[in-house]
Amino acid sequence: MTAPTSAERKVSMWEIAAFAAPAAPLLALSLPVIIFLPPHFAEHLGLPLWAVSAIFLGARVFDLLIDPWIGSFQDRTESRFGRRHFWLGVSAPFLMVFLWVVFLGLPQGVSPIVAGLAVFAMYLAYASMMISHLGWAGELQPTYHGRTHVLGAVQTSSMIGQVLMLVIAGVVAQGLGGSNASAVHAMGWTLLALMPVTVWLALQFVREPYRPPQPHLSMRETLKTLFANKLAIRVLTPDLLLGVAQGASGGLFLFYFQFVLRFQGEAQTLLAIYFIAGLLGVPIWWWSARRFGKHIALQGALVFAAVTTAGLYLLPPGNFGVVAPLMAFAGLAQGGGVLLTRTMMADVVDEDELRTGARRSGLYFGVLLTTSKLGIAAGPLTYAILGAVGFVPALGAENSAGALDMLSFLFIGVPTLLFLAAAASLHRYPLDEKAQAEIHAAIEARHAANNENTLGPVTK
Repeated sequence: MTAPTSAERKVSMWEIAAFAAPAAPLLALSLPVIIFLPPHFAEHLGLPLWAVSAIFLGARVFDLLIDPWIGSFQDRTESRFGRRHFWLGVSAPFLMVFLWVVFLGLPQGVSPIVAGLAVFAMYLAYASMMISHLGWAGELQPTYHGRTHVLGAVQTSSMIGQVLMLVIAGVVAQGLGGSNASAVHAMGWTLLALMPVTVWLALQFVREPYRPPQPHLSMRETLKTLFANKLAIRVLTPDLLLGVAQGASGGLFLFYFQFVLRFQGEAQTLLAIYFIAGLLGVPIWWWSARRFGKHIALQGALVFAAVTTAGLYLLPPGNFGVVAPLMAFAGLAQGGGVLLTRTMMADVVDEDELRTGARRSGLYFGVLLTTSKLGIAAGPLTYAILGAVGFVPALGAENSAGALDMLSFLFIGVPTLLFLAAAASLHRYPLDEKAQAEIHAAIEARHAANNENTLGPVTK
């Protein structure tokens, strides 16, 4: 008899929960990298704004080069431990080492070169783990809504990790009266504690569906494959715009709420409220994807984000009682974009497999991570723009009116326009539930025919 196909294999709720567990520290890491580390490098390590911008922008450009290569390399891996299993397990110890260096080991007055090398190494290990985990996610339950289910659990786990980071930062900064540096150190220790436990859960309790290793593609062939796939471009475009919007606002959150809205210790609490609401909003977009389709749900999340972001101009300075519930409402869209672009890309991988016969999850998710990181690279660029107009972090609210106006525009105006552009880019997106079901059925029929040709007809 032939082995059960991936579609026939039942995946329990416990397996999905164990699989999603590593997303808590992995995605939680993205939050301090965007919001807390750049100000930490500038204020507490003493690096100039141009150096902070160069380090984090350079790390994103580095990702542009390595993510597709890592994904393609992982797709070709063959080991007795599995493909995604192997890379998730191998990458975790390296990431833990570099997490310790970046969050805890860099001294005041460190040179930009040393700080930059540490950040680059952390990004390399992080990319390897993320690509292996996301590639596995697309293969674990390979149906239109099955992927939404798996990636919804991943997004929920990631939001729990991010909320935990923010709660820790808020307790340290507001409850214990610590500095932003103390908050960064506390987040570092938390990530180091979560990483080995969550990775062990996934490796120990989740089976990896077997996929034969994929043929090697040169960089030229890789780029040709990607640019020829119009569906992939349709997913990468809103993902890039969403990343730019989040990068532009993320690195400026503390500056805006502390210097423009005059919240000091409360800024971390408001950020925690925003992300807690994002966690609560995941089921909304999950349900919307099942009810209306993934791309329609993503358009709704993007328009909602645009409207609520524009509304930040109306927040009253210093009034926590009014701002807190409004931030909770605005945060509901936080988890929708990442969840839906990833599950849409998993469907694109199916379409690519039907056309080419190759299953290249690692390659496509590597490119998806590249566009996200390229977009988020806008965060360090905003620091350079602020520096050019005379903004000085040490002056806080005493910066000039022009510098604070530029801060407001970069934090609110730019993301609003980008959210709307991302929503418009999805007009008439063709890969809906019906189309994906037809693609999946054709792939399963091909697998069944290949098995019969290899093993002979099934006998009773």
